[in-house]
Amino acid sequence: MLPTQKTFAIALGFAAVLSAGVASAQSASGEDLFKQQCAACHAIQKDAPQGMGPNLLGVVGRPAGAVAGFPHSKEFKTALKGKSWSPELLDKWLENPQKVAKGTYMMYHQPDAGVRSAIIEYLKNTK
Repeated sequence: MLPTQKTFAIALGFAAVLSAGVASAQSASGEDLFKQQCAACHAIQKDAPQGMGPNLLGVVGRPAGAVAGFPHSKEFKTALKGKSWSPELLDKWLENPQKVAKGTYMMYHQPDAGVRSAIIEYLKNTK
């Protein structure tokens, strides 16, 4: 398989997983949704090692890109310089990270506002 075909196949797999998550979102808690859709890449425990994404413990209100040792992309650093993770910014980010920081590493997209809201509410309560 060519690299672009492999990338496309991986993207389709993620889309299938996310679609399944959306279908069950109405009965799932923010914690459950986080575990289903975010935990593969993000930890949310104190002193947990970095995953593919930074640790999200206490993310709401934290300056964007403030996780020590995490290699944020140049695009991320440029687009989010001086910003903090407010619920509004997190909502835009989870809906489409590429619109917030074109070229960023994060490929997750969540079109369902209810799912995004539940995840953000969960994140607000993790300190």
